[in-house]
Formats: sequence, structure tokens, C-alpha cells
Amino acid sequence: MPGETRATVQRFLRPPEGVIRTRTDHGMTDAMTIRIDAPAQQLWDLVTDITSMGRWSTENRRGRYIRDSGPRVGAWFVGLNRIGPVLWATPCEITVAEPLTHFEFQVHIVGPRWGYRLAPVPEGTLVTEYRDWSYTSAFNRLLRWSGPLGQTRDNHALHGIPETLRALKAHAEAQA
Repeated sequence: MPGETRATVQRFLRPPEGVIRTRTDHGMTDAMTIRIDAPAQQLWDLVTDITSMGRWSTENRRGRYIRDSGPRVGAWFVGLNRIGPVLWATPCEITVAEPLTHFEFQVHIVGPRWGYRLAPVPEGTLVTEYRDWSYTSAFNRLLRWSGPLGQTRDNHALHGIPETLRALKAHAEAQA
């Protein structure tokens, strides 16, 4: 097995370091926080620009607003995603848009809410990316039901969190 393929397979077998999973009676949240040496306004502009999310996301390639535009509660967009040769679109609705502090969207059909929390600190901004799942969401139930196959898909998504944050950090700090 070539080195790159082996690394990809191993990546799917375990969750990434640094992503913390919290379970409640209703669901689970996976989150990771890093410090980025950039102001909150710059990071807000980056994480709320769904049309350019593909610059740092490992899975999302871009988004496109449906009728509305801009990061406001109730606005809908379609996210175009890709893993290898597989492409798919997800309808999403912005559920939280608190300028400079919190941006979140619900991924309809699949079920999770993805979001970013921003907290200014003297050295820049703490950025938390998270995924919040209800146990009752259809996709969460499917992942749990499918056992090892579902776990590998979940691990792939979880690995996207630190990779996305590292790419966001590099992009933001290069512009700051």
C-alpha cells in the first residue's frame, strides 16, 4: 500500500488529536479551538463568507446563497462538497449570526449544525470550530447503525476540523 493511501486509511481509523467530543442526553458536540493572530473582524469576514469556504475547508468546495445573501439568521445556501470523486450538495440555513462572535448553520437533510465562535484575546482571536449533532438526526442514526463504516466517515469529518482551522489560520495570518 503506497504511503499516501496508508496514511489516508489510518486517518479514517481514529479521531484526530485536539478535537474534543462532549456528549449530552440529546446529542454530541465536537469542537476544537486555536489562537489566530488576526483581529476578530477579519476572521468574522472569512468564516461567514460561505462562497469562499473552500479556500480552507477539506470537504466543502464553496457555497451559494439561495435568494438571500450575507450572514444573517434565516438565510439559506447550498454547500457543494467533495470527498475524492464523490460530489454532493447540502441545503443549509444560517441559525446564528452574532457579528464578531458566533456564526452557525444547520445542514439540513444530514442534520448537524456547524459553527464558529470567535473570542478576541490580546494576541489575536481564539477561534472554535464545532459540529453539534442531535442523536435523533437521520444521518447521526445512520452513522451509529453502520458501525465501523459510519465511524470512518465520522473520523473523516472530524479530521476536517483541525485541518480547516490550520488553513484558516495560515490564510488569515498571511493577510493580517
